[in-house]
Amino acid sequence: MGRRVAVIDKESDVNPEGSKIGTAESRPPSLMAPERSHSAMIRVIMRGRTGNNLFQYALGRVLSRRHGSRLVMDGSLFRADDWRAASRIRRLPIRAEVRRGMSLASRAVRKFTGRHPREFLGLPVIREPAGDTSFHAEFLDAPGHCVLSGFFQSPRYFHPIEDELRRELDLSTLSWPESIRDQARALAEAETVAVHVRRTDFVGREVFDVCGMGYYRRAMARMRESLDRPRFCVFSDDPGWCAAHFEAQDIVVMPLPDAPDDPLHDLYLMSCARHHIIANSSYSWWAAWLGKHPQQIVLTPDRWFGGAEIHAPMKDRLCPGWEMVPTEG
Repeated sequence: MGRRVAVIDKESDVNPEGSKIGTAESRPPSLMAPERSHSAMIRVIMRGRTGNNLFQYALGRVLSRRHGSRLVMDGSLFRADDWRAASRIRRLPIRAEVRRGMSLASRAVRKFTGRHPREFLGLPVIREPAGDTSFHAEFLDAPGHCVLSGFFQSPRYFHPIEDELRRELDLSTLSWPESIRDQARALAEAETVAVHVRRTDFVGREVFDVCGMGYYRRAMARMRESLDRPRFCVFSDDPGWCAAHFEAQDIVVMPLPDAPDDPLHDLYLMSCARHHIIANSSYSWWAAWLGKHPQQIVLTPDRWFGGAEIHAPMKDRLCPGWEMVPTEG
């Protein structure tokens, strides 16, 4: 499959598959000197779950910081039940307004077009191409008044503000029950390895069902070679399955009764571990990123999607020092 080009288009009647191509032949303007603009707004259309939303926020934050624009995280595409989890991002000290709300007329537009109504107001829409989740440098040239629509899963978008972003996403600053604090302290000790196993919405779907037991066995073997008596802590949306399949003495499946109500719960605990074996999931990607320290070992799958339908080069997802483990063989 050939790579599809990124688009920065001014939406009205434009077909996104045939929109103008954004250009970025020069380096993006400095991110350190924002221009004042009280009326300008970066509106990020929230899609997916917590990990995706953090990537979306990160690019929006870079652009709003550079232009001095307001940043709005727009959750109007979420149904009420999904919004309960997505809105937990409000707990973080992020520099954005987080909103959900859409008029009946706007909902009708979304239903019949499949697109967000804001895309029809003549604003520039920075849209990640369908089937291409690679890094697009031209998105960093987006104007200070625009709509962002995509997943933007690459640290290359926000590397210049990494330290600032870590402060804004510091989960340890949130209010947690003492029992959770106790778990966090235990995870921060010795050679703990957070292992993320995502199953309920991945298993049986070729595009997502990438990390099988072979991947986890190889990754754990590599950790055992590198660490003195590692302790593997498995985090999963299917703990019963994990308890039946991860049976070694140095593995524990984490009991997480509060996790379904707050996606930041698992994310916080995973980030407290010393090392990480992540799934092809933005959720555990962020846990590893937030858990950065000089001795950290992070192992990732060598591919993010199955099949050939989505262009997703791993080089755009890896942070310095992270290592890939084969998912096949």
